[in-house]
Amino acid sequence: MRRTLNHSAMPAVGFVEPWSVRAGAEANVHVSCVDAEAAIRIVSIDRDEHEVMAWQIRKHCDGFAVRDYDLGSWIELPAMPVSQAAAELRFEVLFTQNHGKKPVCRFAEASVWLGEAGALSIHTDKSSHPFTAVSNECWYELSLRTLGNEIEATLFAGDGQTLARIVVPRGEGTGPAAIGSDGSHKEKTLNARVGRIGLLVDGQEHHWQFPARGPIGKLGSIEDADRALTIHNMPTFAVASRRFTSEIHDPRLDPSQFDAIHLHDDDFGGFDWTADLTVTIPVEARSGVFAVEISTRQGVERLPFFVRPSRPAAKLTFLVSTSTYLAYADERLPPVRYPWHGTDRGHRFAIDNDFLCLYDVHSDLSGVSLTSARRPKATVRDDYHYPLSNSPHLLPVDLQLLKFYAREGIAIDIITDRDLHEEGLDAVAPYGAVLTGSHPEYWSTPMMAAIRQYLDAGGNLAYLGGNGFYWVVAYEGETMELRRVKSDIWSGRPGEAHMSMTGEPGGAWEDRGLTNPQSYLGVTYLIMSFGASRPYRRLEGSHDPRYAWLFEGIGDEPIGDDGTVLGGAAGYEVDAVVRSQETPPNLVVLATADGFDDSFQVRPDVWLADGDVERKTLRRADMTIYRHKGGGHVFCTGSVAWLGALPGPGPQNAVGQIMKNLAAGFGK
Repeated sequence: MRRTLNHSAMPAVGFVEPWSVRAGAEANVHVSCVDAEAAIRIVSIDRDEHEVMAWQIRKHCDGFAVRDYDLGSWIELPAMPVSQAAAELRFEVLFTQNHGKKPVCRFAEASVWLGEAGALSIHTDKSSHPFTAVSNECWYELSLRTLGNEIEATLFAGDGQTLARIVVPRGEGTGPAAIGSDGSHKEKTLNARVGRIGLLVDGQEHHWQFPARGPIGKLGSIEDADRALTIHNMPTFAVASRRFTSEIHDPRLDPSQFDAIHLHDDDFGGFDWTADLTVTIPVEARSGVFAVEISTRQGVERLPFFVRPSRPAAKLTFLVSTSTYLAYADERLPPVRYPWHGTDRGHRFAIDNDFLCLYDVHSDLSGVSLTSARRPKATVRDDYHYPLSNSPHLLPVDLQLLKFYAREGIAIDIITDRDLHEEGLDAVAPYGAVLTGSHPEYWSTPMMAAIRQYLDAGGNLAYLGGNGFYWVVAYEGETMELRRVKSDIWSGRPGEAHMSMTGEPGGAWEDRGLTNPQSYLGVTYLIMSFGASRPYRRLEGSHDPRYAWLFEGIGDEPIGDDGTVLGGAAGYEVDAVVRSQETPPNLVVLATADGFDDSFQVRPDVWLADGDVERKTLRRADMTIYRHKGGGHVFCTGSVAWLGALPGPGPQNAVGQIMKNLAAGFGK
């Protein structure tokens, strides 16, 4: 369905590509804006005061415009003239929840529609004919066959039994052959799973079987690779098909059990817009976080992007968690589901335009497992306010660290986790220490491997957040995939735990064996709440001569009794040490935060060696450090709220002093 962006909540949106760009290169800016004459400039957003950057901006259009986009996935069959001779379209389909009238397919001047209570009907340009009724979550096979001046529609059960047949007069209209759509771009597409497809035209037979790897946009037939389906708008691949027996859950073992795709009427494969602007970043530009600032008559919006140095310029690097930013981008947070504590224009924009993030479910209640960086990312802003916590979240919290270090004259370069995914160890090898942001939650296998290699080579890691290194993701171009498996966010269907992009198991990293974060971080994500954050108190380990340097200039006062994230340094989502054979044996607990209110409860899915006895002790956040086998250190704060407790301009505080000490110690 082709739609025009609704700008009621935000006058301008867009995206910068690439999101992470090296100094000396160019970035394209794609914009939708209500003000054709909006002013553009590039500003820094990682400093207390925005710096205006005198970088070259080339315009590719006379003025900005409100842009269109496609919503909903569907299948377009290759153009093949259908004569009066016999022709047939046949495909497997399983209907999921649909609301209102939906197109099922179009072929040979006829279309099949799904109505209320599962009623199927056949439409031509001359008439409409009731056909039969279908149920959700059952596999069928649907056939449309030409018989001279008539069309025969037949519905088969999953076992091949004929359930219904109707013959109707053939129409005279024309249009693309399609499944899940009528090809008009005017109607919402179908929520359904589609399996094997067969097409017979003028004696030529073509068959298509969906691969278990995807998503893909083109699929050639078994008989002729040039006869290709076009698969629009990124449906879900590697889903259980008509052949799924439940005995095999890994598509790599038997792809035929997963040769189906799941179409959704709110699938979104990313904007197909041309670029409005090209920004040239000077080779001497500093590394940092910048934004394309768009000033309209209705307000100002900023589109963030990240600049890497042309060559490493600091001993420290900040690893921007763009995967986590992208997972949350355009989150809806509908009021019917969440007790809102505030509001933000980014969420209103997502609701107005039916955008979804990886925390949302599709209209048929299946989980959203795919997202594209070619999207508005309306909630990824320097002024973003998370409605559920009534506080900043993700990017604005991470910017507090960069602003603090700039204020203190501490040099730090920027790279993103996507750079780490693409370049591996080479992306971080020049640096003495890698510092994460407040919530580095989503990691791909190449990212994890690179961090392992970096530590083995002697690097230092500062994990400055909570609930990090948690979910498995995969990338294909600008598309990111997630399979949650079992979660209170949403759960996948049985047999669908594997990523379609790579074939590897999805879910949480702690379930992946050798990549369990407990084994190299020393802490595990345990509790989450939007209750009040708490300060840390020093433990005996903080006086250990090996690590006392971290606490130089700090007494025994509480550490972080104020902050932008729920009022303290330990909160929202926090990590702690559990008793495990995988915990580094030389791990030292430096400080802990406890006294959380009853809204903080240890997540029920975490396995504990001592069961409920241990569970009662784990309503806390632990700050830890240890020297790993490569020779460097791993330091963990164990809290999403930690960076939010850094001081602003003015007096220093204990959190700031620790972060200054950390930079001095890791930056040697």
